[in-house]
Amino acid sequence: MTALLDPLGPAGNCRYRTAVFDYRDDKPIRQDVRTADRRAVLIFDGVFLLRPELVRSWDFTVFLKTSFATALERTVSRDASLFSSRSATRRRYEIRYQPGQRLYFAEATPEQSADLVIVNDDLS
Repeated sequence: MTALLDPLGPAGNCRYRTAVFDYRDDKPIRQDVRTADRRAVLIFDGVFLLRPELVRSWDFTVFLKTSFATALERTVSRDASLFSSRSATRRRYEIRYQPGQRLYFAEATPEQSADLVIVNDDLS
């Protein structure tokens, strides 16, 4: 919040950072501060963004709804080289990320909170 949302919000000073954590290395990172034009529009993409403590930060929200099976297959294809193999990637997501998603869906109900829901299983 303090690196991006607050500085770019209505009372912000427009001085922001786009990253504070590297999920690949699982550690914090340091990034130079940038300055946005007062007329700039922030389009924010990521997971867990419709949590109750964040939902009021957005003017308009889009939830991309994808089945767990489809998301897992896309992830395995995309991240296999990042996590050394398809099986290592699958394990990582089944053990860590999908349980987190299930908890998020149960607690934050993002599909009900979003302004627009797009079913994203079939890319065609």
